[in-house]
Parts: sequence; structure tokens; C-alpha cells
Amino acid sequence: MTVPARIQRRRTKGWRLPVNAVIVSRPSRWGNLCKVALMEEMGYDDPHAAAADNFRLWLAGSRSDAPNDEADQRRERILTDLHLLRGKDLACTCPPGRACHGDYLIYRANMPAAELDAWIATVRERVNRQRIAAHDKPLYAPA
Repeated sequence: MTVPARIQRRRTKGWRLPVNAVIVSRPSRWGNLCKVALMEEMGYDDPHAAAADNFRLWLAGSRSDAPNDEADQRRERILTDLHLLRGKDLACTCPPGRACHGDYLIYRANMPAAELDAWIATVRERVNRQRIAAHDKPLYAPA
């Protein structure tokens, strides 16, 4: 089995998504909520890296930049279906060699199944603790 890779999605005539690849760019269900342009406006030296890091923190359960039900439910949809990306190449518009949230999706999706399940359980606990601290209803029932 080959190691999954991130490929650059093109919008040029004749470009086709390779077999065994999944689009993870912004408008997709796997897209990064954090915009590179916003990171650029905020003055980050490497806005791609800042946006990718923001996604990593958000997917790991941080609610600091998006403390709302919509973001929590979107995170849950990604966590629930992350296993579907296992073994797939991921296509995003980010240029090769630049930081991309797709790199993190590849890393997490291809973890051993038991390790991925444990990580997802930890993320869900983290989200619940933050929701309770913010006087919101927990998203997940206690185990």
C-alpha cells in the first residue's frame, strides 16, 4: 500500500481528480474554517501555516476561535467520518510544500484505528468540558 499524499487540486481544463483521492478544500465537508486570507490580514508571516495550525487546534477540540454549536457540530461530522479518509490521497488548493490542513487530516486518518478512536474520545471530552465551562449543554453524553 502506498502512503497517502496531499495533492494540489487544480481548476484548469483537463485536470481530473486522481482515483482514490478526496477533495478537502474549503467548500468541502473536510474544509478548513480558517481562511488563509484572514491570517494574512492579521499579519502572520506564514498565513498558510497559521491557518493549518488553527485547524489542527480546532479539530483537537479547541473552541477558542469558534465557540458555537455550528462549529462543534462540523467538528463532530469530521471526527465521525475521519476513518473514511484512511488510505486516500487528499486534494486541496494549497500549493505543494506549503502548510495545509490536509496534511493533518492525512496524519489523523491514517493513525492505527484504536489510537484514532482514543484520540477522538479525548477530543469529545475536551469539547464537553469547554461547553460546560461556557454554560452550554454538553454535546456528548457521559461515557
